[in-house]
Amino acid sequence: MTKITRTPDGTVTFDLVIPKEVIAKEYSHALAEVAKKAVIKGFRPGKAPLKMVEAQTDKSQIYNHVLDSVLSPAYSEVIHEHKLIPLIDPSVNPKSMEEGKDWVMSVVVATTPEFKLGDYQKIVKSALKKHDKVHKHEPKEGQKPEEAAQEIKDHKLNVIFDALLDDTKFAVAPLLIEEETKSALSRLANQLSSLKLSVADYAKSIKKTTEELVAEYKKSAESNLRLEFILQKLIDDQKPEVSESELAELKPQKGQEAYAKYVIQKRKVLDFLGEL
Repeated sequence: MTKITRTPDGTVTFDLVIPKEVIAKEYSHALAEVAKKAVIKGFRPGKAPLKMVEAQTDKSQIYNHVLDSVLSPAYSEVIHEHKLIPLIDPSVNPKSMEEGKDWVMSVVVATTPEFKLGDYQKIVKSALKKHDKVHKHEPKEGQKPEEAAQEIKDHKLNVIFDALLDDTKFAVAPLLIEEETKSALSRLANQLSSLKLSVADYAKSIKKTTEELVAEYKKSAESNLRLEFILQKLIDDQKPEVSESELAELKPQKGQEAYAKYVIQKRKVLDFLGEL
């Protein structure tokens, strides 16, 4: 059994060992595939001896094919063995890839962090009561009733989110935060590209360095992830039911039904908290 190390933030690390016998077998397969397309003087295409093909082929190219073939099955075996539920693709780095020996890969996986909910109903109720004493939510001049109602709802949601985040302290796997930060910055870059601006240009325009902007995005990514984990925990705690008609209203694409159900459950949980 592969030994794994878990930390409360959901990070799981382990060394993935791929036996040399498996590597040798896949190497032979990969070499045979290369030989089928090899063009060597004096032989018809695909008919040159394997040793000659191997001698004239960059071995790193063959080993890349081998790695692609052996890595996924070996990784999946450990995941199933320990019943892990990775949230994103793992970080894999080679520790040892010597020819004729077992390969060893260092693997880092991000899973759901470990934490417990406090008395969230009491916390949210207290925060909303305190907020209502300070903010009277008077409609702005010329503001439509529906706009005023939405603004109040948004304010209450922010109060709820802040209260939940302040009350529930836990860390999130760095790998997950990095991935979320990259995704957010990538979306920003795509938006700026239509304006012919770079992320560095944008940072400068708001009087920040690129490093400061990235740090802000990283902090925001961590908060968003923590909030999503808390909401998932609340859903698990309250178990709001979702009817077929409610699901049909969202018209989810095939394969997206589970996500659509989660969206409805999250909305129900937030509605419940907003009425406390």
